Amino acid sequence: MLLKEINPVIFKPYGVPLKNLDNYREYSCSTYEDDARVRSSLWHFEKEVVLEPVSGVGLLFVRTEDGIIQKFLLDQPVAVRPGVQFAVLPYECRLAYRLYYDSPKIITPTVNILTGQGFVPNIHVKTLYTVLYQEKDKQFQFHGEKHPFWELTYVNKGNMTCDVDGEPYQLRQGQMMFFAPHQFHQQKSDGKTPLSFLTLTFDGEMDKPELLTNRALFCDETSLNLIRSMIREEKESQLYGDDMIACQLTQLIITTMRNLLSNAVMTKIPTRLKVTVDNKYVGECIDLIHSSINSPITLPGLAKQLNLSPSYLSSLFKQKVGRSISEYVRLVRLEKVKEMIGEGKYTIAQISDIMGYCSPTYLSTEFRREYDMSPKEYAKMLE
Repeated sequence: MLLKEINPVIFKPYGVPLKNLDNYREYSCSTYEDDARVRSSLWHFEKEVVLEPVSGVGLLFVRTEDGIIQKFLLDQPVAVRPGVQFAVLPYECRLAYRLYYDSPKIITPTVNILTGQGFVPNIHVKTLYTVLYQEKDKQFQFHGEKHPFWELTYVNKGNMTCDVDGEPYQLRQGQMMFFAPHQFHQQKSDGKTPLSFLTLTFDGEMDKPELLTNRALFCDETSLNLIRSMIREEKESQLYGDDMIACQLTQLIITTMRNLLSNAVMTKIPTRLKVTVDNKYVGECIDLIHSSINSPITLPGLAKQLNLSPSYLSSLFKQKVGRSISEYVRLVRLEKVKEMIGEGKYTIAQISDIMGYCSPTYLSTEFRREYDMSPKEYAKMLE
């Protein structure tokens, strides 16, 4: 419950801010002065009342028609409508205010305790220990461990088997799993394909932590974008990158909690790059790119197949996907290159020819630009 400003628009359902009190001078007036930090009841009056802050900083709590409590900064005189239930508390200091009224005060107990203290998050990451993006071969096996902090694993590519306290779980591409403190967990590849995954270990405060554990979770588009951002932050090592990852991890946990509590379907994302969009033409364009990634792909060619002008398609694609068509094609093609390297069936020269690069040297340049290693270095890492 965050603090809101009293203004004529936001506060309209409950009352109005006042510039002068001339119309209320004949009302009865009581002065309240205290430093209480909590309240367990609300007041209301049959007629309009006025609150006038005298000294200190106050908080005005009001109950909406559907029973939700809203919190406003009481820094100016305000008229409260008849029947509106409210309470006043000081905000981290002693508060004095006047109450002008022309009808009896009615007191109603509250279920929730009202407090003048600031908001304390229910969910947040306090300490981030490791952020590690790993690419392993198809024989990967991790003997297992347990530790006194949380761990998150997200599978970016391939399939992973996790054994958690003796129970097996299958993590496919686009799925993640949280391991609670002191849960013993082992991880291994399925033995068929190389494996890429992100691992984060952390401490933090969590409401209903049991919701997260002992289940494989598909990532929705919001969660996937957060994970991509964390991978990018880890890779680029920008200023305050760890702080950004901690914020994104907190947001990921909140998003996951909301999905679980609302029984939302967490759908599978087919690849790291393929995205879900709310536009028919962009969706069809993405399908065309992925289905013909081995062939030359041009903006005019795509536009002709979709019966759109090149300029319109280019603008629409950038708006919905967040990157240009040429950049998207470049990244999808490099992902396919990584896949072919992992299969171990082709030389770099053969992959360059199959994928339509002008030379193996150019392929290596593009690969290093994106992944900070050459194709040969990547292949050796998977051995």
